[in-house]
Amino acid sequence: MTSKAGSLPYTPCLFTPAHPALANGAGAPAQLANERYVEALARVVYVWGHPFVNAVGRTSTWELMKGRGPGMAMGLFPGSPKNYMGFVDDYLPPAQRKVVTPNNDTIYGACFADLGEEPVVIQTPDDAPAGHYWTIQIVDAFTTVIRQLGSTAGTPGGKILMVGPEWQGEKPEGFLDVLRSPTNVAVIMARSFASRTPEGKAEARRVLNQMGVVPLSADKPGRLAFDCEASARNKVYPPNLNAEMLAADPDLLRNRPVHGTSFWDDLERALDLNPVVGPDDAAMAKQARVLVALRKSDPRWAALLDRTVLAADTELFESARYEQVGTDAGNGWQKQENAGHWDVDWLGRAQAAAIYIFVNQFEEAIYLIRGTDADGALLQGRYTYSMTFPKGALPPVDGPRGGFWSLTMYDRDYFMLPDSPNGRTNIGTVNIAANELRFSADGSLTITISADEPNDADAQANWLPAPREQFALLVRAYVPTEPLLDGSYKLPDVHRVALARA
Repeated sequence: MTSKAGSLPYTPCLFTPAHPALANGAGAPAQLANERYVEALARVVYVWGHPFVNAVGRTSTWELMKGRGPGMAMGLFPGSPKNYMGFVDDYLPPAQRKVVTPNNDTIYGACFADLGEEPVVIQTPDDAPAGHYWTIQIVDAFTTVIRQLGSTAGTPGGKILMVGPEWQGEKPEGFLDVLRSPTNVAVIMARSFASRTPEGKAEARRVLNQMGVVPLSADKPGRLAFDCEASARNKVYPPNLNAEMLAADPDLLRNRPVHGTSFWDDLERALDLNPVVGPDDAAMAKQARVLVALRKSDPRWAALLDRTVLAADTELFESARYEQVGTDAGNGWQKQENAGHWDVDWLGRAQAAAIYIFVNQFEEAIYLIRGTDADGALLQGRYTYSMTFPKGALPPVDGPRGGFWSLTMYDRDYFMLPDSPNGRTNIGTVNIAANELRFSADGSLTITISADEPNDADAQANWLPAPREQFALLVRAYVPTEPLLDGSYKLPDVHRVALARA
């Protein structure tokens, strides 16, 4: 429905009072009331739309990789043309500054799909060793997990057709299932566990090469062949960047994926790509379209909306910090209990997008985070900290089903150290399996965390290097058992054990 003038939707017109300029300022209260309402609505729309803009903005790799095939965008992370999956063939490089808080336990594949253009075919492994962990995580444009395929779920080998919200058709012969996304844009992330050994990484690549994504028009009868090593060799850079520049300065890519200054334009593009959204987001999508139209109607409304989003953007990034996010999980650790299943928790979803976007659903992996020590002070690499697991109290994951855990170090902006002095960015299951860590005589394990290398030999063996400045910690527990799921298991606290050095 449009206004009488026919130029704007009816609802945006209502935000301006019929007579805002009454004599003696009599219309001012009505104008202020409307502005306050618009401002409050804009704040909520920003929080709701942040992960939407964040995820859709990452489809910029479509253009970069167009005509170049699956590969490594910027030479650092998986990239591909629209509706294909690109791969790395090793852990993500610690120097990458495009994806916050990646793990350093699995080898990744990633596809950004446009299901409005055509469906995609997702292939799952048919020859993964028993106990090898793999997953294909599928999220909508708002980062809500649609489906978590994989070894944990017992997904069989085969093909799944993934379609958009408006697709009409029947399941093709030979396909396991048809999976419908509530949005046209969907993100499909493959992960295959890799130990630190050459044999372990070779196995991870072999399993990863059995999974992938292609557009339906590129499907062929039988199994499809993927090659993560060929993808990793295909390094693609934009005209203004090259490998030497990024090696000299990894922070060239340290850039917020959502900006208050461009939010409304980016939101409009995301809405245009996704004219239909799921039921949890449909009402807010309508409100967002109203505000986009209102912003175009008058420079004064544009100024108000732009100013409001700048403030909301700043506030979100200050609240979305490891020392602030989540609920108490014991001993100074926090977690988001609804990870991946956001429902209408728009704030939690936005905070997660800011600090660990594309988080797995909590049944698949538990994420425990912290940014403070046992005394509530911010973690700083100029100090030394210890974390002691009593005998038999390591994170309880289901090892026979591929479960593993790790403690990962991130800098203040939630990226890995680009040049760890001992090569470690995390510590956990793979180090124990490789017999790299030293347990105490009583069976306990003490991890030492600091920027400076410890002098003690046992502490050196169990050292997780930190940046000298502020840092944050994240424990991942893949294939968690019931004590992790119900919260009865508690991680040990992190204690400061040394004073700042002069």
